[in-house]
Amino acid sequence: MKIHDKLFCVISILRCRFLKQRVPLAVRWQLTDRCTLKCRYCNIWKTRSEELGFDRIRRGIDSLAALGMKRVSFSGGEALLRNDIGEIVRYAVKKNIYPEMNTNGTLVINKIDVVKQLDYLKISFDGPESVHDYLRGKGSYRSVMEAAEECRKRGVAFGFATTLTRYNIEAIPEILKVARRFNTIVAFQPLKQLYRGVENITEIAPEQEGYRKAVSILLAEKLSGNRNIRNSPAGLRHIYNWPRYKRLACRAGKIFCIINVNGDICPCDRIHYDRSLPNIAAGNMREALAQLPEVHCEGCGFCGSLELNYLMSFKIEILSSIKRIIDG
Repeated sequence: MKIHDKLFCVISILRCRFLKQRVPLAVRWQLTDRCTLKCRYCNIWKTRSEELGFDRIRRGIDSLAALGMKRVSFSGGEALLRNDIGEIVRYAVKKNIYPEMNTNGTLVINKIDVVKQLDYLKISFDGPESVHDYLRGKGSYRSVMEAAEECRKRGVAFGFATTLTRYNIEAIPEILKVARRFNTIVAFQPLKQLYRGVENITEIAPEQEGYRKAVSILLAEKLSGNRNIRNSPAGLRHIYNWPRYKRLACRAGKIFCIINVNGDICPCDRIHYDRSLPNIAAGNMREALAQLPEVHCEGCGFCGSLELNYLMSFKIEILSSIKRIIDG
């Protein structure tokens, strides 16, 4: 990230923290519900929201950029399924926005010309082949390894994202070994029942004792200097308490937000809203952000938002773990 963009990020955080202004510094944009896989802890592939066209997305990027968006993470479903994904990414770059993308890896090789334009790619990776394929579908592990190898060969910055379940909490060493092989990082996420996800996650949820042992291993590795772990020590201590977290001031909807497939804007997609949400098509984005509901939930363990919240609280020790936001 350029020096003046870093300075802008710092000023935006101060504006949000002390002046109570809403600055969409980081935005996750869900471009489609369509997906190439049917993962056991996500039912998004069962939904079919009407997708925004490129012109609407372009105008949305213009509006958000004018209000301070510096990083956008395109997601889904599988965002690479969109025929116009190359145009969307190129337009974000044109507007001096740093684009990221979440992917399951299945389309990376076929869409490598798009992937090469990204500032960062996050590939879902849930452990050894037998585990990953059980959770995501036969052949999906091989797709991840091939995608990672292609990114390494092409010089694409990428990392892995691992959701902790009962099937992979004992595979932490193997997951980190793969990350070392590719000289990259892993963001470990606790399992969360999404409002748009599966109704019952008990079958794949880890036992608390085993989960806490796994997080303790991650924390010990991080404190010993392991550079392959994306999470900060503070973040790992926080998610240790899953599923009941300690209270944390949340700035969802203030410094970051989510745009759903149909253009609805929400502070966070991990909670349910009992009221209508503003839509990006409304016209005045500043007013739309001002209408976002306050977030009230049992607590969050999502790595990206968790550490943005820590940054907003001036926990400087987590700076080394949020290079994707500040350093770029």
